[in-house]
Amino acid sequence: MEIVDLRAVPECIDVLAFWHYQEWSSLYPEETEQDFAAELRNCLQQAAVPTTFIALEHGEPVGSISLLARDMEIDEPWGPWLANFYVRPEFRSGGIGRKLIETLLAHGRANAIAGLYLFKPHTKAYYERLGWQTVRTTEYQGETVDIMYRAL
Repeated sequence: MEIVDLRAVPECIDVLAFWHYQEWSSLYPEETEQDFAAELRNCLQQAAVPTTFIALEHGEPVGSISLLARDMEIDEPWGPWLANFYVRPEFRSGGIGRKLIETLLAHGRANAIAGLYLFKPHTKAYYERLGWQTVRTTEYQGETVDIMYRAL
């Protein structure tokens, strides 16, 4: 398994957009699968934010993670955000998710980013084990979500 920047494999955008749309469209009801793909295409720029990393197994995408300036509409100017964290179900519990997160954290540190936010409707305990702290629990698009922060 290897983790690469999306810039190295832009042909993966469509499959990632499909995964992300299937997984999170309820949290972004105004967005289409094409909007998800456009967000990923923004990660092809030569900038620290936004960026996306992909886990590949034998050249096939099995997971992804992004660093975005904004990931949810809230009043606070918080950011950047860990987003698009997804591992195909048959590859979960094998450490791929942890490696994706570690890659994103290292990218943040290398680019002098002080800390990252994320929000999740589930899996709070997973992120707490990785050093994230809840800063707020709120209703978002009809779901209760935890907004979490991790200093780098």
